[in-house]
Amino acid sequence: MAKWTSVQVGKIDLDTCGAAYLLGVSREDKIEVLRGGQASEEDLANPNVLCIEVGGSGRVAEGNFDHHGLGSKGLGSATLQAWQFYCQERGLWSNDHPLSSLVDYIDRLDRQGPQALGPRQAGLFPTLSDVFAGMLLVTRDPAEQLHAGVKILREVNARGLTARTRGVYERMPVEEVEGWFAFAEVKAENNRQVAKAVENAQWGATFSGLKLAWLETDFFGAPGALYGVGAQVVVAYSRHFGPAGVPKFTIAGNGIKVDAVLAELNAREPGWGGPATGTIIGSPREGSNLTLNEVVEVVTRLL
Repeated sequence: MAKWTSVQVGKIDLDTCGAAYLLGVSREDKIEVLRGGQASEEDLANPNVLCIEVGGSGRVAEGNFDHHGLGSKGLGSATLQAWQFYCQERGLWSNDHPLSSLVDYIDRLDRQGPQALGPRQAGLFPTLSDVFAGMLLVTRDPAEQLHAGVKILREVNARGLTARTRGVYERMPVEEVEGWFAFAEVKAENNRQVAKAVENAQWGATFSGLKLAWLETDFFGAPGALYGVGAQVVVAYSRHFGPAGVPKFTIAGNGIKVDAVLAELNAREPGWGGPATGTIIGSPREGSNLTLNEVVEVVTRLL
């Protein structure tokens, strides 16, 4: 029997899947992927509706696990909140449990980025993050991504993998787990293509002096790659995004809010938006009619 009347999620990432795994989300649950990324107040107030990363920050007693927006100051990731809830329910001492290192990995990665995990050691590809990212590239339906992400974490725990050992990344045994090798291959090819695109990125500065980079690529991960070479704000454009192959923009800031551009972009074409953090926004789901030069001009002028 399903534990919740419904499970509501937004964008599928490692933090969302970590919380779902710890809270026992399974295929028996009704999964609702919220396009706007925000649950209704009625659902947030209903403890029978599990809301992960879609509002209600810190309100775990009501079934809400989020760390953005109102009430989020000082909160850990959704996974960390779920872990604390999990341990409280079972009377566990969280730091001594084998799962604690996995929770720490996801929490650090989600809140601070890859740099918080220490240096990537040579020969340790793929990490858990790489396997998960490859899965997202292979599995395109959001509900299926959630289930696949939970399955990956279940396997990590069953095999006693810690994701992080002695302060460095741990290589995942992709040759031993069905599907993982394919995820790693897709991620490796994506990394190669993004690296090529980054070499051709254009650079400038916003009105306030932020270092801005922009590029065109149909591969995922451009913002993170450009952060790694000094960009503070990134505009990434894909001519053929997703299964529908629509033109898509992503505007992202490395810990910097970029949502000041939303009003003008929505005036030009409704549908631009992003999560409450304001550090990443995207063009309408059905595609954008703007050019890369037009979007870069707006970002340059308003940030």
